[in-house]
Amino acid sequence: MNKGPHIDSELLARYLSGESDAVERAAVQRWVSEDPANGQELEAMRAIWDLSGEGYRIEVDMEAALRKVNDRIGQEGNTKVIPIQRRVPVIHWLAAAAVIAGVFMGVRFLLTNNSITLMASTEYQRTTLPDSSSIILSPGSSLNAQLKKERRIDLVGEAYFEVKRDEQRPFIVEADGVTVTVLGTAFEVSAFDTSNSVMVRVRHGKVRVVAGMDSVVLHGGEYARYNKGAHFLERMPAPPSEVWGDRIIQFHDTPLSQVVEQLQVLFKVRIQLGNGALSRCKLTATFEDEPIDYILRVIADTYGATLNMEAIGSYTLSGDGC
Repeated sequence: MNKGPHIDSELLARYLSGESDAVERAAVQRWVSEDPANGQELEAMRAIWDLSGEGYRIEVDMEAALRKVNDRIGQEGNTKVIPIQRRVPVIHWLAAAAVIAGVFMGVRFLLTNNSITLMASTEYQRTTLPDSSSIILSPGSSLNAQLKKERRIDLVGEAYFEVKRDEQRPFIVEADGVTVTVLGTAFEVSAFDTSNSVMVRVRHGKVRVVAGMDSVVLHGGEYARYNKGAHFLERMPAPPSEVWGDRIIQFHDTPLSQVVEQLQVLFKVRIQLGNGALSRCKLTATFEDEPIDYILRVIADTYGATLNMEAIGSYTLSGDGC
């Protein structure tokens, strides 16, 4: 399942529980750095781990639970499962051992009855569902996913979805009176209970948005806004710059002055433009998971500008403009 040298399942379990020492943490971090797939695997495990936080502790009959897990494992080959004492809160250890064993979907079904709950407090939370769809949950948001004949998501707050196409199982997001239905696409729903509106925007693909008696079909680059007070659903023009999830940034004919403002907010850095002529240059580009240094170098190369780092987190772009 994991790439590169084998890593012990008990070591990963201690790492996720916060019980590992400095040497063990370094070993896990080396394993993650060896292959991107290892990092993705660790994040998937962490998502299951998070399900067992405050308010979600369960007691299980370990003999019965392990029999069910071992039945699934038996179909995958030889696997190690960490032994745990009976009738104690063991969702952490059972989930970690079984994920490493290659039965990620089975354990989620066993422990959560095909239901997945995710919460993000102060940081973005990334997870991959058993159907290979991915979610980036924004801070202050939560969702519950029911993965049965339909893939149904109940969302409070904001989330970005990359949906794996499955014509037999529609992907449906319910958010504060708005229903978004897709087959396979990338889109975002923003439905914070403190806001007077719900926003739906589509990066690529197509979705249907329904609110009360109104409905609209959106394609890539299109928006819809539902006014909760007026019960009114309308299309909206896309802005010149967009952020999807926490790391995907799109600019379309955007003045560099606005580009700089957006980047400063996202990366918590300070960026100065050398003159007004440069600030009026317009940028069309998409950046996915690139660091701020790389993004600024691309911008500098595009307009023949010079990039200087005055101090850590402080940059200046100088040039004659475009």
